Amino acid sequence: METADSVSIPEWTEAISSRLVEQWEGWKNQDPAPNDAIIADDFNSFSPDGSRRTGKPTAQQMSEQPISGYKLSQFRVVPVGADAALVTYFADIRTPGDNVEHHMAVGEVWMKRNGQWLIRGFSGTLMK
Repeated sequence: METADSVSIPEWTEAISSRLVEQWEGWKNQDPAPNDAIIADDFNSFSPDGSRRTGKPTAQQMSEQPISGYKLSQFRVVPVGADAALVTYFADIRTPGDNVEHHMAVGEVWMKRNGQWLIRGFSGTLMK
């Protein structure tokens, strides 16, 4: 059995980061398909406004939180089990209309299920 000590962090980082970018692109393009493929059915999130959501985001929730662009940085994967990782990164997010950039620190829990990495939990904090 594989343990957290025997995983390849570079491999996990590549696999998770590519799926994360797909998910962010889907949100930017208001396309729910990447969310459906990458976010776990038992997903939990805490938004920067303090609200808690469970389950995959709906198309309506995506339309209520549109983004026009984003930049992800300082991406880090920390194994916490054979098939689980804590992922942290910063997101600079632009919203349509006002073209204001919002800076957010993100923490996510990723789980490998049926050979695919899925986001199981999300917490975002707006930074000044």
